[in-house]
Amino acid sequence: MFLRCEVFNAKEAAARICNYWDKRIELFGKVLAFKPLHVGGTEGALHENSENTKEDADRVRFTWKGLYLGFMRPTMTHDTGGRAIVFADPSAFKGYNHTSDERYGVARSTWYVLHNILEGNDTVQKLGVVVIAYPHHAKISYVDRKLMKMNMESITGCIPVRMGSFHICHPPWFFGNIIFPLIKVIMPDRMKKRIRVHSGSQEKVLDSLEKFGLERSVLPSDIGGDVILDTDGWLQECKKKGL
Repeated sequence: MFLRCEVFNAKEAAARICNYWDKRIELFGKVLAFKPLHVGGTEGALHENSENTKEDADRVRFTWKGLYLGFMRPTMTHDTGGRAIVFADPSAFKGYNHTSDERYGVARSTWYVLHNILEGNDTVQKLGVVVIAYPHHAKISYVDRKLMKMNMESITGCIPVRMGSFHICHPPWFFGNIIFPLIKVIMPDRMKKRIRVHSGSQEKVLDSLEKFGLERSVLPSDIGGDVILDTDGWLQECKKKGL
């Protein structure tokens, strides 16, 4: 996966592997980091195991809280180029308290979502992922700069995922003055060129997305698409399958 992510540049792949394990141990601790990143199965890192230490039990608990928060969710669909689509909704942070435990829990949940998409899927490993962000209902108080930086570091320099593009749909009024300048600071230059912002009516945004191979049939209903996201159902299915 790491070689595919770095287009078979061995030096870059090796650097990403080192960054990956440093960050994985930082997020999951020295025990959970070396378990399969699964929510199902007794050996899964996110399985609620009675033998976990208090620290690991808290890591698991806050990761589950992050998953059910629903900030980042797989759509289980693909664009016309074959890239997997991930939906990110910052409005999910309503009630989020900006504590270190919650921040790390959401960061770990992001790792789980991306690993779930990548694991055993050669096509996505080769072609990559497209992120659809929908911050329309988000508020300034939801913004967590530290979490944004943690997630950006993981996505662009640690997890072996090829990021095709970031589509930001219906940005709120404060996006241009606060969020976008922050994104430009924490995002690598190569990724800045892949940001697309879509504003206007729902139909205008859907028409704009379609020009990038993102048809209504593969987009979440949150932005006017046909896909109804069921976070609880998806997680329960992952548990049953041991993923």
